[in-house]
Amino acid sequence: MKDLESINEKTAFATGSKTGLKETLLMLGPAIVIAAAVIGPGSVTTLSSMGALYGYEPLWIVVCACFASYFYQEPAIRITCTQGLAVLDVVRLKYSATAAKILFVMLLFGTLIFQAGNFIGAAMAMNFFVPQLSITTWTAIMILMGLAMALASKYELIESFTKVLVLLMVFSFAITAIWSGPSIGDLVSQGFSFKIPGGNWVLVLALLGTTMVPDIPVSLSALYKNKFCQNDENAKIPTDKKIILARTDLRVSMVVTGLISIAILLCSATVLKPQGILVKSAVDMAQQLTPLLGRYAGILFSLGLWAAAFSSGLFRMQLMPMLFNQAWGYEENLKTIRSRILILLTGFIPLSIVFLYGSAPVQLIITAQAINGMLLPIICFTIWKISKDKDFLKSYANSQSRNIIFSLLFFVTLMLALRVFLSIFKII
Repeated sequence: MKDLESINEKTAFATGSKTGLKETLLMLGPAIVIAAAVIGPGSVTTLSSMGALYGYEPLWIVVCACFASYFYQEPAIRITCTQGLAVLDVVRLKYSATAAKILFVMLLFGTLIFQAGNFIGAAMAMNFFVPQLSITTWTAIMILMGLAMALASKYELIESFTKVLVLLMVFSFAITAIWSGPSIGDLVSQGFSFKIPGGNWVLVLALLGTTMVPDIPVSLSALYKNKFCQNDENAKIPTDKKIILARTDLRVSMVVTGLISIAILLCSATVLKPQGILVKSAVDMAQQLTPLLGRYAGILFSLGLWAAAFSSGLFRMQLMPMLFNQAWGYEENLKTIRSRILILLTGFIPLSIVFLYGSAPVQLIITAQAINGMLLPIICFTIWKISKDKDFLKSYANSQSRNIIFSLLFFVTLMLALRVFLSIFKII
């Protein structure tokens, strides 16, 4: 069976729905927003610490993780662009309204806990520039700033702002990586040796986990529904053309995710590993770079960290109302009282956690990690089940090769879930 992607794209060109460069660039957005959400303080910390520990060796894993994440997210495009429904809509209408609500509640709980980490990360980055204000004060400023933008702005404005933050991340991390002066020879010979760094298979899962976040296919489908199905002008675009535009968006997103991830890893591997310096948090990275590469390197990295943290927090403030409305079957209007309440919850609950504890309590983080661990294979299996349903998606259902790829992805997500539970119980 020929690959569905090539068939659809050939059909689109044959029927006159060819896309121009200007139109393609204008349609970039949802997947770029997802990339900004994925690269948060946790990702920066993981990549920095891995580079400091293992040098260039994990590079090939990062590249493979981006490819895996592409195939993990791509079915959301076909589901939404062909049916006009987001993933949670399909779960509610086709399988169980209760299941859709449970999935949302699990996603919301993890979001509320990890939001504290997002805005604390943004606060730490700003504290680098203005240390006279405490981390708690900066966290409050970041959360209130995010709430003001989420409550006052339309999705299109948030998307445009997030694109700017992504460009800032690419610029900041890439320039810092180039500044660190990596050896191209070592980068190729060590980075693509395809060895497991330190023989540590858990590391492979950890790096895969930085890009295969449980909620990203669900979130991506919600954003594409907003862009292609609820926008009157974009809704007129032929289905095959929507799929081409969305896939281009996703490919650009994966390249951007890869560039940012590789830049962080290279910077840490080039500068910190030779010094024997370990990284315990994203802000450690900026502080360690300052004496070794100069204050400008610390400034650039801190700007990138702020963009990564703030974009992740802002994205989830606006995402939760979308997912809530889809899970409950309500009208998707971000200006309704219920939507505004959800936005406020994603800001004020993390703010309360920070004021009460100074950071997210360990037990809450462990619980959120456990929920994410359970969600990852559940969502992966759900996406797989929907995308291979030929009665539902017709010719847009998975090809045999895609089903094989998804079976491998499902196995990986089970291993990631197992790793989370083993780490919680201190077995690894």
